[in-house]
Amino acid sequence: MKRRILVLFFTLAAVLSPAAAEIAVGSAADLERAVLKARKGETIVIAAGRYDLTDLKLPRDVTLIGNGDVVFYSTRPTEKGILNPLWDTSLRVENIRFEGARAPDLNGAGIRHDGLHLTIVNCVFADNEDGILATGQPDGVITITGSVFRDNGYGDGYSHAIYVADGHKLDIRASKFIGTRIGHHVKSLAAVTRIVDSSFDDADGKTSYSVDASRGGHVTLEGNHFIQAADGDNGTLINYDQTRGGTADALVITGNRIINRNRNGRFLRNGTGVAPVIEGNDVRNEAGGRLNID
Repeated sequence: MKRRILVLFFTLAAVLSPAAAEIAVGSAADLERAVLKARKGETIVIAAGRYDLTDLKLPRDVTLIGNGDVVFYSTRPTEKGILNPLWDTSLRVENIRFEGARAPDLNGAGIRHDGLHLTIVNCVFADNEDGILATGQPDGVITITGSVFRDNGYGDGYSHAIYVADGHKLDIRASKFIGTRIGHHVKSLAAVTRIVDSSFDDADGKTSYSVDASRGGHVTLEGNHFIQAADGDNGTLINYDQTRGGTADALVITGNRIINRNRNGRFLRNGTGVAPVIEGNDVRNEAGGRLNID
């Protein structure tokens, strides 16, 4: 009988105990306090509204979830970005819009990731100097799903929608990149870069590369849609080289749809000795002539 009671007690405890504690906030001040007090692994649920935040440092692993229309922005110049996960910290963010990050060094980021792992789900990054700037640990994994990057970049060619300066893997799925200003939609120096089922549209941003992998690595581009604008200064869509070091491991480009409107258009610039795998791509060269592959 005692054994049955004990079994029942522990079963009920398992059912009733939450997987992780949740903290609800409704103002920028509440959010700042919650981040400082949160224990490792806690979830902070953020009520709909606009939150004026500047360099909010995240000292421990947390999840931030927007409940409704949640916007993070900054009315002041940032040192690094709106959110700043610190060294050895992992962050998960869902359903939040990041906009208007500016910094004196022209690299103000929606998220300046100095930590370990970063997971982005259903978020929007709009009109920041950098959407995401990741300078974290070499073992870090950055995963982005169902998100939109629109009109990011200062316009000097040194800021981008996504810039992974260090990390093991960048994995992008079902996301959209539109109108990045002069810089690249995605600049990845990660050892592994995988981008699938996403779209890249230069729009009026005069974007440079859609994807720049200038530390080589293992790069896979599969099932994406690329649109190269007619008036971009850089006519190349994909760049793969080792100007930033690294090793050229593999380049796989399969099942993509490519529309080129630039008369100087180039599908791929390959500055390595690796022979790329290029199969099953639907290429429409609306500018006429041949879309070069180097």
